[in-house]
This record gives sequence, structure tokens and C-alpha cells, in this order.
Amino acid sequence: MADEEICQEFRDFIAKRRKSTIILNGKQIKAYDIRKITLEQFRMLIACGNDSHNNQIRVTKSGMVYLSEDIVGSEQLDDVALSFETFSAHNGYVGVKAAEDNSHVIPLYYALIGNWTSGCSHTYIDSF
Repeated sequence: MADEEICQEFRDFIAKRRKSTIILNGKQIKAYDIRKITLEQFRMLIACGNDSHNNQIRVTKSGMVYLSEDIVGSEQLDDVALSFETFSAHNGYVGVKAAEDNSHVIPLYYALIGNWTSGCSHTYIDSF
């Protein structure tokens, strides 16, 4: 294998291992590329949510999916291509138990992917 091929394989490996993040109000938060997000990664996003706060799944115009904590509803939507309804605090919509609930996670995941691939026909998703 040529040196350039080995270098490219290494760059690809590192890119896959690197955690994607975005900066929101000065805080670095986990984000996933919507074109590559798997169901398991989406579960991780839900699992990492803090149920003592309001949360909202959002997607930037460049296609980064993240869970916004406390910045929800119609707040700070300049770079947001689409968002889900707000998950009100203390209702079990985020966290480990929520991530394990297939009847919660799977419809959200497919609504997310489906809406993105249809060109964000809905910028606010409240039914899925």
C-alpha cells in the first residue's frame, strides 16, 4: 500500500473517531452530522440529555444534530434548519431511560431523518 493511501486511511479513521461538537452560547456541545447519524448515536444524544432542564432536538442549516438545553422554542433560531417540539423538564423525554424506550426514540429518529431528506419541509416538528 502506498504511503498516501496509508495516510488517507489514518485521516479517515481519525475523522470517524473525532467527536463532533458545536458551540452554543459559549458552551461546547455534542453534535452529529445528520447525513451520517445512526440510531445508536441518536440514542446517545437523548441519553445525554438532562431531564431537569427543558430540551429540544435541533439541526443546524449545515446539518449538525444536537440537543439544546434551555435554549428552546423560538429562541436563537438563526442557524437552525429544523427543530422538534420542546421536551419539558421532568417528563422523562431525555436521559438514559428515554433513550432505551424504542417507542420514543425510533419515531423521533425517523421523523428527523425523513424531514431532513425531504428538504426540511417542516421547520418545526411536533408530530411524529
